[in-house]
Amino acid sequence: MTNSLLILFGESFRLGHHGTRNSGSKESYDAQIKAAQTHIKFIENLQKINCNMVVSITSYTTQYDSNLTEIYKDVLIDNKFYKNLFAKEDRGGGQTTLIHKCINRIDNINKYDFILYMRIDIFLKDKFMEIFNPKSDKILFPSICWEIKCKIGPHPRVNDMMMFIPKKYFKLIKKINLHHHSWHDLITKHNLKYEDLDMMLNTYHDSDSAKDYNPIYYIVNRPQNDKWNSKKIFNKYDF
Repeated sequence: MTNSLLILFGESFRLGHHGTRNSGSKESYDAQIKAAQTHIKFIENLQKINCNMVVSITSYTTQYDSNLTEIYKDVLIDNKFYKNLFAKEDRGGGQTTLIHKCINRIDNINKYDFILYMRIDIFLKDKFMEIFNPKSDKILFPSICWEIKCKIGPHPRVNDMMMFIPKKYFKLIKKINLHHHSWHDLITKHNLKYEDLDMMLNTYHDSDSAKDYNPIYYIVNRPQNDKWNSKKIFNKYDF
């Protein structure tokens, strides 16, 4: 049996495009609940292949905190809802702070074979269930970003909605910041190699599903874009 932890982070019941601060409105409720239900479907699918997954939520408080935790009650080991947004004083500042606070609350993190970070406001499509590999021995991101913003220096600019970390890299877990620069930083600051890193998808997609088509998820309470802007295949060794 594989044991794993899903860390759900970020703002729930959020309404609007990138940068908006509208959260907790009635209009946002149904879509966020549907997103949570896809997370449970994902967890149930993993159970069918002998992979046990539990959930920790680190988010910001809304009037729907109890409605949200009710969805995850059978797998929820921990949750924390903060009143105030964390400042984005560094790359990935707000979401990285949430993730690290969650990691610091978890007892005996080494009992897990992998940890998956995932934004709480994304609806998982069936394609995600199909491609997800719980046996991967690499740090994984969903995809490289679309072609117009696909590089940080010479390195891939990653989609920062998720991150998969196998146990072999847990020694770095409190040093890793999740943002578009993560691949670059893991190479330049933490001495990892391209052999240590990869993408779940080998195609190019912007993080924001309102801007670019994404085959494995969409951000709820935003329009979905069905235009795929960069129809290219990613090869990390020929990039």
